[in-house]
Amino acid sequence: MEGKHYGIILLNKLQPPGIKTKTLRRRRLLNVISRNLDKKLVLLFAGAGYGKTTLLSHMLSEQKLRFVYYHLEKTDAEPAVFFSYLINGIRRLFPNFGYKFEGLRHLFNYPEKYLGIIVGTFVNEALETVKGDLYLILEDYHILAPSDSVDKILDYLFDHMPSNLHFIITSRSKPAISLSQMTARDELFELGTNQLRFTKEEIRRLFKKTYSISLKGKDLDWVERYSEGWPVSLRLMLQSTNYLEGIRSSDHVRKVIGNYLQSQASLFNYFAQEIYFQEPTRIRDFLLDCSVFEWLSPSLCNAATGRRSSARLLSDLTKRNAFIVEIPENGYRFHHLFRDFLFSKFTDVSRRRNVYFRAANHLSKKGKLEDALGFYLRSRNFRKGISIIVRIGPSLIGQGRSNALCSYVEQIPVSMRDRLPDLLTVYAQALIQEGRQPEAKKHALRAAYLLKDKKSKRRPYAESLYGLGGISLNLGNFQAAKKWYNRALRACPKGSSLARASIMNSLGSLYNEMGSKFLPKAIGYFAQALSVTERHAYRELEASILNNWAMSEWKMGNLNEAYAKLVKITDILEKHFSPGCGAGFFNAARLSLLLGRKKEAKEILDIGMRTCSTYNDQWSMGSLWAGYALLYQEFGDLNKAQQSGSKSLEISKKLGIDRLVIIAHTELCKINIANRNFEEAEKNLSSIWLLKKEHDDTIYIPVHFVEGKLRIAQGRLQRADEILDKTLHLAQNFNRAFDLFQINIELSRLYHLQKNDVDSIVALRHAVGISRLKGYEYLLVKELMSDSWMLKATRENDIDRQYVMSTIKKSKLDVHWVDALLFGVPKVIVDGQEIEDGSWRTMKAKKLFCYLLLHHTEKTTSDTLIDTLWRNVSHRKGCDSLRKAVQYVRETMKKASGAENVLLVSKGSYQVFPSVSVWLDVETFEGFLKQAKSTQDDDHKITLLHKAINLYKRGFAYGWYDHWVEDMRLYYQARYEECLSLLADFHYKKADYSDSVTIYKELISLNSYDERYHRGVMVSLAKLQKYKEIEEQFKKLEETLDKELKARPQTATIELYNSLLRPIKGRR
Repeated sequence: MEGKHYGIILLNKLQPPGIKTKTLRRRRLLNVISRNLDKKLVLLFAGAGYGKTTLLSHMLSEQKLRFVYYHLEKTDAEPAVFFSYLINGIRRLFPNFGYKFEGLRHLFNYPEKYLGIIVGTFVNEALETVKGDLYLILEDYHILAPSDSVDKILDYLFDHMPSNLHFIITSRSKPAISLSQMTARDELFELGTNQLRFTKEEIRRLFKKTYSISLKGKDLDWVERYSEGWPVSLRLMLQSTNYLEGIRSSDHVRKVIGNYLQSQASLFNYFAQEIYFQEPTRIRDFLLDCSVFEWLSPSLCNAATGRRSSARLLSDLTKRNAFIVEIPENGYRFHHLFRDFLFSKFTDVSRRRNVYFRAANHLSKKGKLEDALGFYLRSRNFRKGISIIVRIGPSLIGQGRSNALCSYVEQIPVSMRDRLPDLLTVYAQALIQEGRQPEAKKHALRAAYLLKDKKSKRRPYAESLYGLGGISLNLGNFQAAKKWYNRALRACPKGSSLARASIMNSLGSLYNEMGSKFLPKAIGYFAQALSVTERHAYRELEASILNNWAMSEWKMGNLNEAYAKLVKITDILEKHFSPGCGAGFFNAARLSLLLGRKKEAKEILDIGMRTCSTYNDQWSMGSLWAGYALLYQEFGDLNKAQQSGSKSLEISKKLGIDRLVIIAHTELCKINIANRNFEEAEKNLSSIWLLKKEHDDTIYIPVHFVEGKLRIAQGRLQRADEILDKTLHLAQNFNRAFDLFQINIELSRLYHLQKNDVDSIVALRHAVGISRLKGYEYLLVKELMSDSWMLKATRENDIDRQYVMSTIKKSKLDVHWVDALLFGVPKVIVDGQEIEDGSWRTMKAKKLFCYLLLHHTEKTTSDTLIDTLWRNVSHRKGCDSLRKAVQYVRETMKKASGAENVLLVSKGSYQVFPSVSVWLDVETFEGFLKQAKSTQDDDHKITLLHKAINLYKRGFAYGWYDHWVEDMRLYYQARYEECLSLLADFHYKKADYSDSVTIYKELISLNSYDERYHRGVMVSLAKLQKYKEIEEQFKKLEETLDKELKARPQTATIELYNSLLRPIKGRR
């Protein structure tokens, strides 16, 4: 029971038993085991006393193997204990093994939930540190029953462990682990009862070689028949014979067996009694007292039995009793059957309790508190047992042994338990870990009631209230949780900094869950908690607080603030792993991407993958692969994005975590839309809707949003409108600023496709406003860059022009804003700054750039440019001039704005680079005219016409006289005349005759040969009854036509003139 003891490790259990002198080496079995040592599992299963341990001892003495020998006890059924011994044993061979694993002890409170992490980390550490073959020997596996947790651990291990790792298991029964697949893969070797029985030849050799008894044929048959080859029975026969000095005959063996047959007792009990009663009374008493111990040491036996001679007695018994085994350097133990036999004889309850109590006192003094606790409870000294439970309880929970703690507490009578608040508090904490919430609540309430008025117990009181808050939160009762947490914070002493920080973090998390209006309160608590953790260097709690705080900022749409919190946690998470911490890496990477920090996002995901894959944290891996899907989408690598999203989905489905499945399907849907694979995108959406009927949770906002994108891509614009409108209201209800930004951008696109320019601009204006408020500059520039019309719309409609221009200028993206004012004296403005004529190396360079801006939506060949700008020179000289002019344009742009990519030259064609946002006054002019001609709203029409007229100024490219300029000048003058004509007609219809006269006269000044304008003036003057002016106007027309064209006015004009003046001629 003692031996060397570290934490919960008894080194006795890791020591292989010594080989007794009077044993037979069973060459038949040793050879067959030797041939199968390459198997993953060697299984020896048979009832007690079949020589399994002896056979292993002989095998280990012959084979040069590296091994860990682990003698199992009942308590080893706890995963935490099981792995502690395995790791300690392996570490004696490989000192660097298991250090990552040690940080996972608290996970053993939930062994099934974290099985993959626990066992996966063990496997990964084995791969990393264990070199060469290693054999893990588990002796007496049957003792663990029920062994569900360890069974599952071994099943996982056998499926994933490296080829250099092997298990050898001995058991009285076949373990409940999955052996069929191992058998099919030839990875299992079994030795059962039939193989382990002694053959007739082995019986003969045992009696002859080991005990010098020669069995005659008939006697050998008798021994074989009545022993059935059971090794322990043979040893018992020989042991009982050994007590009769000098008798070494075959006749005596026959007599012993005859006496056994007459007794009608069980074989083992008959011979055990023979051995037991041949000992003197003082030895029998010693054996009974020691039968309560699994492991024996002289000091423990002295303390428990009140003797001083235990060392001598144990040594003597070992030499002459086959059923006490020495563990070299670590003590002794009884053979299980013999110990069971002795314990059945130990019927004096009072004496047995005294032995327990003395052993407990001894162990307690040695500092082996948990061992002492077990004996105090068996001695029914509950007072001392309770003292130890309260002392070691938090440590047991931290080691993942809450189940063991509960079993200890539940051995305390309820009447005592319910009077002790410290015991109830630690019990409630263990029950919470075990998922027994109603029981935990009951005991925590009782503890709080008992502690309420005890001023010296403020911290335990606060802890009991804190536990009640956690229970209420787990049960979804937010109001009750808030009440308990607040009471816990008020009760918690100022000096208990870690406890106070934990409570404040929980309060913040609670408010985070309660909805958007509580988020500022959540942030307030996180700020207080973080201040405490930073002062006292509580790093793991600090990571939790930062992540929780970041998620509150995320919900409020504060991406920059969330990012500032999340980037701090990556270093902490790398050094302080916890299950699911991949979500922290994912969140940090996602925020980095949303802020345009692609390289940083990749570094974060890579660190997360290294950290979490070491521990085989599948939950985290699902999150991280989702992060890689986002990353590769950002880089435009849709194939890798698809692969990453598929891995995330596969893991999430296997884990059965709906939230992760929804995220994975949503990202895959976006990728499939980008790939135009609408059928697969529909499947993604269908899979999401199957998970949940209600679609009004915030997690579904991105899902609705991506469905809207899909409908737009499919051309189902009306359905997209309905979906996005619903999503907009959902985001508004939850005040989700980031979602509102994205939805408004998408609505702007949708309305643009629907030719609904008014609503498109309204939605775009909302998105830009949110961007300015929340700092979404990178996202805004990215969206404006992806749709050139959108950037143009912000400029034409003056949507926060200065902010948008400033954002573009500050962005790291190579996006530039070029205004070309081609009416009047041509001007080029880049990113809000005019390029003066003196900045151009040549005027030809400016004209080339303006020409390309005028045709920015298309590619222009070099031949076209040469023919347009250098038509009077040779082709060779034209090519040279074009090349120089292009170079001058680039130099001028770079000097003026730092723009690297302004002109795209490819295969003899030239174009303004797509990332350059171009605004042309001539295009805007034509846009106003087009809208004016189509609108039925008179007020809107007149506004548009005035806007167009105001843009025209002195015509196209005033002061330039190139032939292509003249062609364009004539074209735009015709469009300008059309504007004026529409405006004049509008005023005439509105009976604003003076205005119509003025406009028609301006038209005549532009084009005096167009008789329509002359007729318009005359009709308008007639309405004003200015007949003399009509005569003058007609006379001027006649003179102009005669002088310039030698022609007469058109018949229609003459007839109109005569009809207008007829009333006057009649009066004359």
